[in-house]
Amino acid sequence: MASDVPDTAATAETTEAARVEALHALEILDTPREERYDRIVRLAQRVFDVPMVAVNFIDADRQWTKAETGLAGLESTPSGDSMCRHTVQQPDTLIVPDATADDRFRENVFVRRDPHVRFYAGQPLRAPGGERVGSLCLFDTRPRRLSADQQSLLRDLAGWVERELELQCELDRAAEVQQVLMPRTAPHVAGYELAGRCVPAREIGGDFFAWHPVDGGRLQVHVADVMGKGIPAALIAASVRAMLVGAAQFNDQRTAFARVATASADLLSDTGAFVTAFSARLDPATGRLDYVDAGHGLAFVFTAGGHRRLERSGPPLGIFPDDSWDAHSTVLQPGETLVVVSDGFLDFFPSLEETLERALRADPTGMAAQELVDRAIGFARRYGHPDDVTVVVLRRLRQEDPTA
Repeated sequence: MASDVPDTAATAETTEAARVEALHALEILDTPREERYDRIVRLAQRVFDVPMVAVNFIDADRQWTKAETGLAGLESTPSGDSMCRHTVQQPDTLIVPDATADDRFRENVFVRRDPHVRFYAGQPLRAPGGERVGSLCLFDTRPRRLSADQQSLLRDLAGWVERELELQCELDRAAEVQQVLMPRTAPHVAGYELAGRCVPAREIGGDFFAWHPVDGGRLQVHVADVMGKGIPAALIAASVRAMLVGAAQFNDQRTAFARVATASADLLSDTGAFVTAFSARLDPATGRLDYVDAGHGLAFVFTAGGHRRLERSGPPLGIFPDDSWDAHSTVLQPGETLVVVSDGFLDFFPSLEETLERALRADPTGMAAQELVDRAIGFARRYGHPDDVTVVVLRRLRQEDPTA
């Protein structure tokens, strides 16, 4: 006969597994230090007049420290030595007035050795789903207690940490949505290779690129950069992208930009933003590119003997009301490669000339489009990019190329 008594060990194991899963879903473990968390521990240190404060997260087998002050850069602690692992096992504040008088802690390595902790207070930190994944904790080298008001303040500060965790989750979801808006695959265009990538400086950013077919078997390519970074720039970018793609479906280049400028005028004026944009329309049969460059200025055709920089058509969108943009044309010859980047790539070199010199040394015409994109993005990530970086490559194959 089956017992009606719940298996408490199995229940605890399930709860622990869910807690660890929720922690991993935050994707915060082993991330760099951030000022928004460091600010909280510094404030707590001053408010509570304690020598040590930390924001700790409790993994299955370790404690990982996201922020600390007074703990000499502590990062990872075995689970058995963690005082905060006891905090996540209860719903409210854990207060230990004197660790040497508490059976749970008197043999703890942080109590017996440096820094010789006597007082501990930990407030559980909850993931957005409610799981207790960490602790905002205070340490002192002398016994003490917390008043009811101080306990309330500790809960408030822990709530601040939780709001940062929730905000990060929202940013991560927004980043996923933004990446969905970017092309996942390039359309097949006989005789050409097409590739692109956008990597924001933060979770989300103001750069975007798009490509899509238009009437007559032609290919439309867009690259744009909204002034600024983060959520405001991303919201504007999503709006302008929709306008640009929609207008290009039914208008020539010059008319499309005029209509986008009109449609986005209030948005850009009210937010004080502007958008640099490059939009090109390819006729695959001839290699002709009809394009408009609205203040972007970073579109180049690389050839076997060097490069040519494509002309600007006018200022960025949002600078001058009722402006217009001239359309230009060039021909992409077999073996030539169109490369369009955002100005985030200019941060790596003192001048545009040096940027181009470095690009030419890499022999861009000798690489496949995807390889060139991967190398450019890898370079940006390797050296760090304070601004969003985007690169789009359109390469016209030669007859002797294997995929031509």
